[in-house]
Amino acid sequence: MSAFYHSCRYFFIPIILTGFVLTLFQLNQAHLLVWQGIIEQLPFWLLPAAIAISLQFNRSRLAYLAALMLAYFVATTTHLLGTIDQAYSNQILLGGAFTMAWFAFIKDRGLISPHSLVRLAGVILSFMAAFGWLWANNEFKLQLDGYLAAMFSIDVRTLSPLYLCIFIVAIRGVWQANLVNTSIFITLVLWAVHFITPAALPLPISMTLLASIYILTVLTDSYFLAYRDELTGLASRRALFNLVLSLGRKYSVAMLDIDHFKKFNDTYGHDVGDQVLKLVASKIGGVRGGGKAFRYGGEEFTIIFPRKDSSATLDYLEEVRESIEEYDIVLRDDKRKSQSKATRGKTQHKAKTVSVTISIGVAEHHSSETFEQTMKRSDQALYKAKKKGRNQICA
Repeated sequence: MSAFYHSCRYFFIPIILTGFVLTLFQLNQAHLLVWQGIIEQLPFWLLPAAIAISLQFNRSRLAYLAALMLAYFVATTTHLLGTIDQAYSNQILLGGAFTMAWFAFIKDRGLISPHSLVRLAGVILSFMAAFGWLWANNEFKLQLDGYLAAMFSIDVRTLSPLYLCIFIVAIRGVWQANLVNTSIFITLVLWAVHFITPAALPLPISMTLLASIYILTVLTDSYFLAYRDELTGLASRRALFNLVLSLGRKYSVAMLDIDHFKKFNDTYGHDVGDQVLKLVASKIGGVRGGGKAFRYGGEEFTIIFPRKDSSATLDYLEEVRESIEEYDIVLRDDKRKSQSKATRGKTQHKAKTVSVTISIGVAEHHSSETFEQTMKRSDQALYKAKKKGRNQICA
């Protein structure tokens, strides 16, 4: 998966969908007045649910964010904060912004662990930093007005850390695209919108939307964790057997295995072996003809061709086999790592390349047999291909 496609999938598309939902709300505000009483109560239910689900799946950053949003929503709707003046409002705004920016750069940890104390301290320090920034702006207002009046207003100077936080979290979200970072960015933007233009989006709507985003993020992440192989990015064996439930009577099963992979691992090490698995997976994942690729386990892969007999799959499987055979894998020189940049420039090392091959067995489903029986026959065809000399296809 290219970096651009990855960023689109995990950063830009969720943001576009969020914008689409908000647009629908703006266009249908009059129709939602009937549900206003229910909408105002939704955050009280959805935010605690988001906290519970996030903790269950060890997404602690989302749990902390949901708890922060819930605390603010409860304090606001029950008037625990009383009448908030502009200075106090800015402190809450910047404190939350600093907290979210910090969350974008830390990892998820268990709730019951020493890391929780660090995160709690980080939240407190974030709000202290917001207080310090606003105090400094107020304390040195006359001096700043004298020097910078022609360039900035006091509001811009006050809120400039907010704009910086949004920029940093956006860069982080694009650079390391994942759904949690995207959720943090969306939270920060809606948080800023609420304080800067509170009339643009009612607080219950934004809190309900954020709670929904947290829940969907955790569930989506958990789905990929269960149905995607972490190393190769291909669908996992669990996803394979889930697909079986939707297959019709006509399909073909191909089993693929990397030739002499154990020997390759012993010779070059497991790090290189992992790189080979990723390479082979990327080639297998690009199979044409409607094939669906899975990592079955170890160095074994499976491709399912719905609505195709085995003869119709051979050309597509041959493309995959040839693409892997013809690809040269460049091995890093361990001596080069220990050299300085100056030494590297003076000494030229010839890069060592290796190649791997795969063997493939394919079988088509017969109406009188189960999927497991078809897969067993494709495995027997794979064994036949290996026995005949490897790097070939047998049906």
